[in-house]
Amino acid sequence: MTAADRTLVMYGEGAGEAARRMLPNLPEASFVPVSAERLREAVKAGYGQVVMVARIAEQAAFLGGAAGLLESITLDMDCGPALAGRVAQAEAVQDVYALWDAAGKLGPCGRELCRRTAEGLERLAAEAAGTAASPVAAQVVLLDAAGERMVGMYGRMAR
Repeated sequence: MTAADRTLVMYGEGAGEAARRMLPNLPEASFVPVSAERLREAVKAGYGQVVMVARIAEQAAFLGGAAGLLESITLDMDCGPALAGRVAQAEAVQDVYALWDAAGKLGPCGRELCRRTAEGLERLAAEAAGTAASPVAAQVVLLDAAGERMVGMYGRMAR
């Protein structure tokens, strides 16, 4: 199995084409919608790398929802209580993207969201493998509000 055959690329809603543009050398079979079950299957099949390409809403959903998560990231990235309060009151997850962007905090907050999502992917992979350490290296790409371009990233290249 080649490295390309051992890479799973999970993409969020409307992000499939962006994911394929970012990773053009991977076979079509490597690309699947975000799914915990597909990750478990990939771990059992011996995959060594998972890449998630998604917007803020899909990443928050993967981590169990936005309640408190995005506010926590805002506070942890030293954005202050005023911005954290606006994030907590946001009507939609995508509104948080706009708040971070307007405050000039999209870079650090987006990277932290990607870091936590990569951690979540690796934790799920470890559970699927029945091991303490993840058998896959996870990379996460945060897309802009339109789902077209990368605005944040975090991850490991290999395990």
